[in-house]
Amino acid sequence: MTDESGSLLQGTAAPDEGGSGSREEPGATRRLRGPRRPRFRFSPVRLIAYVVLAVLVLAGAAAVTGWRPSIPNPFAERTIDRSSPAVLRSLEDLSEYHAGSAHLEVVVDLEDDSRWIPSALRGERTLFVGVGSVDAVVDFGALGEDAVVVSADRRSVTISLPAPTLSEPHLDLDKSYVVARQRGALDRVGGLFGGQSNDSELYKVASTKIGEAAQTDGQVLELAKTNTTAMLRGLLGALGFTNVTVNYATDPR
Repeated sequence: MTDESGSLLQGTAAPDEGGSGSREEPGATRRLRGPRRPRFRFSPVRLIAYVVLAVLVLAGAAAVTGWRPSIPNPFAERTIDRSSPAVLRSLEDLSEYHAGSAHLEVVVDLEDDSRWIPSALRGERTLFVGVGSVDAVVDFGALGEDAVVVSADRRSVTISLPAPTLSEPHLDLDKSYVVARQRGALDRVGGLFGGQSNDSELYKVASTKIGEAAQTDGQVLELAKTNTTAMLRGLLGALGFTNVTVNYATDPR
């Protein structure tokens, strides 16, 4: 072979053993590559399937074990109290002894109508159950100087008290309720535009009837006398009085 062929052999790289014919640079390191990892792709269908599967699993567990998940309602109503604190206006001395209390219940059937207009068109009828109480009180502030008479040996005492009276009726709004309310067609239409029923008249009527019932019955007044007498006898007996007499004025009824 001539020098030309020799120079040609020196400038040509030897083929690799696999016969692929690729050439490598002198001193280069061959890098081995492993298998490619599959990339995760977001699929809405797959996500929905996972959610449905999780719901079915929880439902099955709840049916078997009786477990109920307590999930708070994000749209639940709440009450925010932004009221200002109470302000003290005045103080008043009380000299009344509340010696008894009567709890009463009354049914109020109140109807408002208009003349010459049928109740089916104009009017309102409300059935209301009022629950309240009335106290029997004895006023010790009105006692005179001669209301208490003590014997010379300080063993006996006589007390003259006014007759028990009834306090203002107290209507319990938590226990009182409207049983039924009937309104005419015109009143119902007016309610759609802001017309509201005023229950203050119901409360006033129920309170008045409760007070009248307690006054007519009279048991709470007799109970007030019994309790007041027992209270005074216990109090004065602790002071050494062995004979305590309590007299009441004539009932103004």
